Amino acid sequence: MSRPYHSCYNHPDVKTRSKCFHCGKYICPDCEIKFLSRSFCSASCLSSELIQSIAAGFKGSEKKFSRQVFQHTKLLASIVFILFSISIITVSIIRLNREAGMSRLRQSARRPLVQHKDTPGWINAELEHMAESMVEQNTIDIRGTAADSVIITLRINDRIDRVTLPQDGKFQFNDIALDYGSNTISVLALDTYGHTKLLEKLTLEYGAPSLDYLSRNVTRGPVNQKQLALTFDGGAGDGAVQDILAILSDKNIKCTMFLTGRFLKRYPDQVRKILEHGHKVGNHTWSHPHLTTFAENGAHKTAESITRKTLQTELLRTAEKFKQITDNNMLKYWRAPFGEHNPEIRRWAAELGYTQIGWTITEGKTMDALDWVSDTTASIYYTSEQVLERLLAFDESRYGANGGIILMHLDTQRKQDPVHRILPAFIDSMKTRGYTLQRFQKCFPISLYHCAAEPVQSSQ
Repeated sequence: MSRPYHSCYNHPDVKTRSKCFHCGKYICPDCEIKFLSRSFCSASCLSSELIQSIAAGFKGSEKKFSRQVFQHTKLLASIVFILFSISIITVSIIRLNREAGMSRLRQSARRPLVQHKDTPGWINAELEHMAESMVEQNTIDIRGTAADSVIITLRINDRIDRVTLPQDGKFQFNDIALDYGSNTISVLALDTYGHTKLLEKLTLEYGAPSLDYLSRNVTRGPVNQKQLALTFDGGAGDGAVQDILAILSDKNIKCTMFLTGRFLKRYPDQVRKILEHGHKVGNHTWSHPHLTTFAENGAHKTAESITRKTLQTELLRTAEKFKQITDNNMLKYWRAPFGEHNPEIRRWAAELGYTQIGWTITEGKTMDALDWVSDTTASIYYTSEQVLERLLAFDESRYGANGGIILMHLDTQRKQDPVHRILPAFIDSMKTRGYTLQRFQKCFPISLYHCAAEPVQSSQ
């Protein structure tokens, strides 16, 4: 009498007579593992049976399979040893290949990204710093057709972004900036009878920048481009604002100015004039506090009075005041007071979306104009002519003044020899040498700046 068929344990629709020698489960040929003419359902069952059989062999069991296994123990040991050796070699090869690949990546990262006999490339542009790679801006265009009498409304995340009227039966919205995170974009048509129709609804995700990316310390732009960024800090006074704005307007130069909350509160009219002249405004904290212990011990250890909440409140209050005065948003760039910051402080600012903007220091030279130094006996006091000479001398350094960030101030205590008087000569001279002066906006690619590991404190 033949044995009955049973359903396979793994494949119920397949009939079989074979079963696992160890656990007794019925298995089809596809699930069967053969060893010494025995069938097993899995490697686990085979391993368990082998262990039991070897133990039984040492005890002198007469079980046929145990004797077979025991007789093949030496062979099995050899096989296990060979398999183990192969696995070790494989892992080693994988690890070596991975290390070789990373080595090639690091070597390629240290090569100039732009290779030319006169172009050294980017300063310390390390491709392995993948945190510096991200989408900085994401915009879309929407075009459609509708009757000229219809009002077309664009809504983003339930807020009205724009309204337009079709012309010749067509409408369009260009350069629609997306918010970080989820964006629900709706296009609606409103006719003269008050009827509303949804024309389109899109949901898009726009990833926020990483904290590592935002918490960099930007001190220089690309050294293969003859561009400069002229920046001004506004702290407590506005003594030079009128003159500086007049000079920049005459030379058709747009700059970035970092203002404190106190400056915004004291001089709201000056702030509006700054925007009217086309300049951009970044954050310089509210009260211009010492953020590190540099003034005490020369180290950039976070000051005891500075916490995450303290710093973020300083930045948020300033941005809120700017919005209140101008109905505009501040740039998401900040400059630490006195040049005092460290990775921890920069990360706290990055949590609010801010990136620290420093100034260029290279080969022992600084683009800090030191215009805030009024004590003529101080070792870092320079006449305005000496400041001009120092700044122009950057054109003679290894990378020239390419990508340089210049630091000046909107106030001055120097009644006899204010440094901002050199601006016309400096601007004219740099233009003659082929440089253009930019503000921190699309035209000056901040994302490609050299990022110093630690700040160098030298300004108020």
